[in-house]
Amino acid sequence: MLNGKVDLFKYWFLPKESRDLLSRYVAPRDEVAVAKQIPIKGNEEVIESLMKQLKLKRRFRGPRRQRAFNDCIKEDAERVSLYNK
Repeated sequence: MLNGKVDLFKYWFLPKESRDLLSRYVAPRDEVAVAKQIPIKGNEEVIESLMKQLKLKRRFRGPRRQRAFNDCIKEDAERVSLYNK
């Protein structure tokens, strides 16, 4: 399911929509991320609640403004990846 990256006890007490989102976008076992490439549009509230309940941090994904920057900035982001703090 979540490859041991999230405590199962906490997982089962999450709201159903949060569990569904995590299950749908689960990251591969060999990666550090908990969930990857979650579309931001339409999932803003669920992402915020997951971050608070499971103490996760997010990295924004999408186009980059300049080649020198490795990360996407919040204004340009289309997707988000979630990581343990």
